[in-house]
Amino acid sequence: MIIDLGNIWEALSAIGTIAVVIVSLHLARRDYRKKLEIDYWTSYEVFSGDNISLWCIDIVNTGAVPFKIYEIGICKKRLLRKSAKKTMAFSSRDLEQESAKLPILLMPQEDATYFVMKDECLIELKKSGFKNQNLKMYAKDTTGKYYFAKRFKIRNELG
Repeated sequence: MIIDLGNIWEALSAIGTIAVVIVSLHLARRDYRKKLEIDYWTSYEVFSGDNISLWCIDIVNTGAVPFKIYEIGICKKRLLRKSAKKTMAFSSRDLEQESAKLPILLMPQEDATYFVMKDECLIELKKSGFKNQNLKMYAKDTTGKYYFAKRFKIRNELG
């Protein structure tokens, strides 16, 4: 009894060819995706003898494509619905004078730094109903895509 496996090998060859094409298209396209890194830290500024704490929000375009950021802020993502977000966007009056302007066009490898009064922001967050929740800093581009920084909790920031 002889089994003819010719058709099976041709089918496996076709599947392998399709897989190679998909992988090569993915590798060719990944360099042209929008990539953004957001980091924040607390800094202190001495003003009239008082230490004023500031959140420094740094946004870096690590991709190869320029894009425009038109909003930064703080949000809480709801677990049940991805699209439902409770947000607090920073307006130009919330940002310190040394901050970059909004909206801003970030070319590849460029960065923008924003400074926000931390204590005033935390008070506004508590008034808005953000209490002891995991929050994230975010930036939003012109296509409506959100880019997030690491999470923080309000009670940890008050200490």
